[in-house]
Amino acid sequence: KSPNPGVQRRSGPGTRAEYVRRATTMSEAADSFKDIAVPEGSDRRELYKSPYRAIYTYKMSAQELDEKFREAITGDHQKGGWQIKNDERVKYVGKLEVSKEVSEDGDPSNKKKLDYKVSFEDYPEAGMSALKYYTIQSYTK
Repeated sequence: KSPNPGVQRRSGPGTRAEYVRRATTMSEAADSFKDIAVPEGSDRRELYKSPYRAIYTYKMSAQELDEKFREAITGDHQKGGWQIKNDERVKYVGKLEVSKEVSEDGDPSNKKKLDYKVSFEDYPEAGMSALKYYTIQSYTK
């Protein structure tokens, strides 16, 4: 029996079920930027996300973030398989590029190359680091 006999339960926007569905979808979206995995980490926060770039902060050193990043993008899983190239970082801080070939429309002969820039920043006095993803077009403008 309902605790409020005259009140009907509703479904759709604004209900708990809708909120949980949206939160799940948003967390899945937060796990990648343009099919590049965003590594899990201590106190990960998404500061900004657009179609051209994304900024994440972590409560961990740049060295620890580098380990998590490499595991996330180069692993043998759906969002893995990326290659790191043009690594200009010094002591885990700086820029690098990631690249991956993907087949379009499931046709292995029809491949397209994806390239993105990634930047690592370290804030040791705060015990934090940042990871920034850029599309090549937005990065060169």
